[in-house]
Amino acid sequence: MMATGHQVVGITFGIGALTLLPQLVPHADEPFSAVFFLGFVLFGSLLPDIDMPNSKLGHKFWRGLLTLFTLAFIIYLFVPRYLDLYREELKVFLMLLLPILLMIRSHRKMTHSLLFVGMLIGYSWFIEEWLNIQWFYLSGLIIGVISHLSADYVTKRGIPLVYPFSSKHKRFFITFRTGSAIEKAVVYSLVLWNVWYINLIF
Repeated sequence: MMATGHQVVGITFGIGALTLLPQLVPHADEPFSAVFFLGFVLFGSLLPDIDMPNSKLGHKFWRGLLTLFTLAFIIYLFVPRYLDLYREELKVFLMLLLPILLMIRSHRKMTHSLLFVGMLIGYSWFIEEWLNIQWFYLSGLIIGVISHLSADYVTKRGIPLVYPFSSKHKRFFITFRTGSAIEKAVVYSLVLWNVWYINLIF
């Protein structure tokens, strides 16, 4: 599915979670928290495509990562004492970054599997403990990732659900091609449904 479609599906999942799973999202009744939660959902809805350099998120991720490493190298060459000042922060950053780099090999592999979702849940626990980010928001990230996998599951190509144990792509019994007229119709229908549902509950 295209990036816009993933975002729409993500919002649909996020709105559903806010209204149907109040035990998982306890601050759903607070407008600012709900909007911030949906922001995490949107990010999560694009996250699995980070393994594709020309995707919307992947392009920004790799360009930003290259910029950071270039900056760090320049600092190391000319003012290395600054690296010593922020040694602990750099350790945390590298610990958070390393698993992502290990997961990224080729498109629709590790980041499109159930193992990735499981690892992300464990990863979120680590972030919650070390950076004091509320689970409420991290659950939005996970819901966004699940929405992405669900959307790609109904495409012709499918996803490798049990990767790395099997590289075979699984798909729903009803599928459509990425970028097809059917996908666009589904996305537009979800937009209309979201608008109607938001008006209904508010």
